[in-house]
Amino acid sequence: MKQNPSILIVDDEQANVTLVAEVLKQSGYTVATASDGFKALAACKVRVPDLIVLDLYMPLMSGVDVFNRLRTEEKTRHIPVIFVRKKEEAAPPLDKQTLEDHPVLLKPLEPQDLLTIIKTVLREKVLRDELRKKEGQLKELALSDPLTSFRNQRFLIEFLKTELSQCQRYDTPLSLILIEPDQHKEIQRLHGQKGVDSLLLQLAVILSRQNRRSDVLARSGNAEFAMVLTHTEKGGAVEVAERLRNVIAQSTFTVGDNTLALTASLGISQFNAEMDLEGSTLLSHARAALSQARSSGGNMTLIAE
Repeated sequence: MKQNPSILIVDDEQANVTLVAEVLKQSGYTVATASDGFKALAACKVRVPDLIVLDLYMPLMSGVDVFNRLRTEEKTRHIPVIFVRKKEEAAPPLDKQTLEDHPVLLKPLEPQDLLTIIKTVLREKVLRDELRKKEGQLKELALSDPLTSFRNQRFLIEFLKTELSQCQRYDTPLSLILIEPDQHKEIQRLHGQKGVDSLLLQLAVILSRQNRRSDVLARSGNAEFAMVLTHTEKGGAVEVAERLRNVIAQSTFTVGDNTLALTASLGISQFNAEMDLEGSTLLSHARAALSQARSSGGNMTLIAE
């Protein structure tokens, strides 16, 4: 748990705010206050607190309304909340799971009870934050190629599904370039997979330097890379592909103690209205062009017609 966690007290009763703020400050917490729901939401935009002590029944905006607003924003949806209400006030109209995750305390608040609940909630927050972080890392790993750190085939397919629908809807062009080093099978035979991996890492560096921010790079096969060129017709894709081909041909690569020259075959396909929106036709056309370029001697860019 971090030092001096920040707590936002939201209550329209000043006496209660003063009492709770003093108890929390004496216990080492950083405290901010808001006298109504609108001010609470504004305060969260300036600085996201680690926890909110929220009065359920306030004029202008109720605590439930504040809670629901917080849950609609990615920045604030995970802030833990402790609700407070007077004994005579009605129970909050919240579902069972929400009430299990966010305790309700009765006024007047007992300082020791409040501190105990806060410590428990903050400990749970640390565990949940760590879990979300690990889930995010696992999701990122599932969509990334571990060798090159480029996006992987799974990401490429999902990206194309989304992007091709947008291209069809707004009539915007998109082109795909597939790139494969011509000598990868020979390197595999002479140096094994370790040699191929070394070659692909060096090639990945070249590709990333040539990539526009708006485009997507992925490792789409064992020795195949994909470059999705958004808002680009095939003429523009040919220019990009030829630049890549020439840069690769002019570069020097090392595999173990050996220095070697490398060439690449490139296949291009532009999306059109007759293709499916899953990306299969786009990919198969680009692979057909790539295969033809490779079988024609390599070091060549071909367009699928």
